[in-house]
Amino acid sequence: MTVPDWEDPRRVLGRHGLAPKKKFSQSFLVSRHAVDAIAAALAPTPDEQTVELGPGLGTLTGALLRRGANVLAIDADPEMIEVLQAELGHVEALRVERGDAANVDLEALRRAHGPIALAGNLPYAITGAILENLCQHRLALSRAVIMVQKEVRDRLLAAPGSKTYGALTVFVQAGFQVDPVVKVPSGAFFPPPKVDSAVVKLTPLSPPRAEETDDFRAVVRAAFQQRRKTLRNSLKKLGVDADAFARADVDPGRRPETLSVEELAALTRAWRAGSSAS
Repeated sequence: MTVPDWEDPRRVLGRHGLAPKKKFSQSFLVSRHAVDAIAAALAPTPDEQTVELGPGLGTLTGALLRRGANVLAIDADPEMIEVLQAELGHVEALRVERGDAANVDLEALRRAHGPIALAGNLPYAITGAILENLCQHRLALSRAVIMVQKEVRDRLLAAPGSKTYGALTVFVQAGFQVDPVVKVPSGAFFPPPKVDSAVVKLTPLSPPRAEETDDFRAVVRAAFQQRRKTLRNSLKKLGVDADAFARADVDPGRRPETLSVEELAALTRAWRAGSSAS
């Protein structure tokens, strides 16, 4: 079946008598350049399952389908699902499901279809929850190309010692190679949000820089919750003592934003080893 060519999302909205909903944080990408950049970065193939989170009116969906992708589009808004069915439902390579983008069972999809190529213009209100889901199910993904706020892009790409380096940086960089794709100004959306956006590509690392265990999450969160304090003070409540710092070869007088992912992982292992031995 022929996939329709690009069409301005504002025309699609008008054709269906709809308007963006604040309830779903809807802001539709109207820049063909940005849409094509996402599709090119994902580079879907016909022999893999492509999952699109928050397809909305199907603008990116169409671009992925034109590249030969088999797309599972998941949206929380029943009216958007109706639009997708009306506009692209005739395309055999598309399946549309209603669901929460932050709670997609990626592991179940991997078992059914193999590693997933994932794309999405994420609702900014739930970006953190979606990234957490991607980190926890890293092995289900072959790659992911996602739109986030520019501020979040900066945090995902941050290096140790920078102001934007934090817990989110560590959790994502522990399991993924993060690469910038394209910057997207607020004017590329309808309605325009108050912030600029950017697209990043996440490629799972094998092996990861650190395993995201409960202990690792506890250490990272405790450290960055009080990032102006030294590690000695911010990790005291967890029981990370002088012996753990010594075993990890980490100076307890350092601040959390100066530690690499690997150093935080080493400190976690040293703390856990000491706790197990006592």
